Amino acid sequence: MKIQNALIKSEHQRLSISKISLIIAIFFASIAGYAYFAFIPRFLYAKGFSEGQVIFIMTWMGIGMAIFSWLFGKISDTSGRRKLFFILALFLQVIVLSLLNLSDHIVFHCVLNFFRGLILGMRMPASNALFADIVENSNKKDKVIINLETIEVSGTQLSLLSATKSTGWAVGVLLSSSLIGIFGVDSLVLFLVITTTISLIFAIPIRDIKKNDKIDKESDTNSTEEKILPPKTSTSENITSRKKSKVKLILFISVFFRQFGVIPFIQIISILLFTAGIPDELAGIVIALNPILQIVAMVINGRLIDNPKISEKLMLAVGFTLSTLALLCYGIGSSTGLIFYFILGQISLGFSWGCIYTGAVKYIVNHAPNDRAFYTGIWITNLQIAKITAYQIFTFIWISLLTPAMTLPFATIIPLIGLILVYWL
Repeated sequence: MKIQNALIKSEHQRLSISKISLIIAIFFASIAGYAYFAFIPRFLYAKGFSEGQVIFIMTWMGIGMAIFSWLFGKISDTSGRRKLFFILALFLQVIVLSLLNLSDHIVFHCVLNFFRGLILGMRMPASNALFADIVENSNKKDKVIINLETIEVSGTQLSLLSATKSTGWAVGVLLSSSLIGIFGVDSLVLFLVITTTISLIFAIPIRDIKKNDKIDKESDTNSTEEKILPPKTSTSENITSRKKSKVKLILFISVFFRQFGVIPFIQIISILLFTAGIPDELAGIVIALNPILQIVAMVINGRLIDNPKISEKLMLAVGFTLSTLALLCYGIGSSTGLIFYFILGQISLGFSWGCIYTGAVKYIVNHAPNDRAFYTGIWITNLQIAKITAYQIFTFIWISLLTPAMTLPFATIIPLIGLILVYWL
C-alpha cells in the first residue's frame, strides 16, 4: 500500500510539473504571438508597405495555418507526440522571427509569414490537446475508476488555458508597445525572439501524456484483461461513443462569419489608432484592453459554463452579439476620432471572444476526446479560411472602393449571421 501511495504521489507530482511548465511555455509563446499579431502591421507599415499590402502579407500566415493545422493535429492524435510538435514549432519560430529584418521585399515577407503560419499550425493544436490530456489524466488520478470512460474536462479547467493565452496577449502588447515607443519599431524583432526562446526552455520538462498513456496501456494489457471483463453491451456503447465524438459542422460555419467580419479590423486596429492621431503608448493600452478583458471573461465564463443551465450554444450567441457591438464602436471611433469608442469596442471585443472561445473549446474537447488535436486543427483551419477570405475581399474594397471606416457599418451585420446559425448547434 505504501508503495502504491508513493507511486500515486509521484505521478501527481509529474503531472503538476508538466502542467506548470506547459502553462508557462504557452504564456511566453502567447506574449510573442500576440505582440507579433498586434504590431507586425506597424512594423511592415514603417517599412513602406500600404494598408492593403500589409493585409496581403498577413494573409499568407493564415494560408499556412489553414493548410497545416488540421494535418499536424491529425498526426499529433495518431502518434501521440504532442510535446515533439510543440518544441519543434517553438524552435522553428525562433529562426523565422530572426529573419524579419533580412529583407524589405514583399515576396520575402509573404514567404516568411507562410512559414510562420505553418509553425503555428504545428504548435497550437498540439499545445491545446496536450493541456487537455494533462488535465484529463489528473482528473483520472483524483477519481478511482476501473473503466475506460473519458472524464470530462470542465470549463473552469479550460479557462486556465484561455486566461493564460489572454494574459500573454495583454503582457505582450503592453511590453512591445512600450519598447516600440522607446526604442522604435525595429526593437519588436528582438523582443519576439527572446520571449519565444524562453517559451522553448520551459517546454522541455513537459511530459507527453498521450504518448506515455499509449505505452502504459500496451504494457498493461495482459495484466488488466483478467481483471476487467469486456462490456456486455459493446454495440450500444460504441454508438454512444460515436455520438459523443461528433462535432457539428454548424459550429465552424457560425464562427466563420464572426471571424470574417471582425478579424480584418482587429488586424489593422494599430493602424486605425495611429491614423487617428493616438500615440503608440496609448494605442498599446487600448489594444491591450481586449486580452485583459478576455482574461476576466475566460475565468467568469469557465465557471458559468459548468452550470447545466448555461450551454455552449448560449455562450456562443452572447459572443456573436458582442462582436457586432465591437464593430459598431470601431466605426463610430474611426469617424469621430474619439478614443472612448475604441475603448468601448475593445471591451466588447474582449468579452465576445471570451464567450466564443470558452463555448467552442469546451464543446470540442468533450465531444471529441480521442480527436482533440484534429478538431482543434479544424477549428484553427476554419478561423484561417475566414481570415484569408476576409483579407482578400476587404483588401480589394479598401484599395479600390471604400476606406476601412466606411466599410465598418456593413461589417457589423456579418457576425449576426453566426448568431442565427448557432441556434442549430
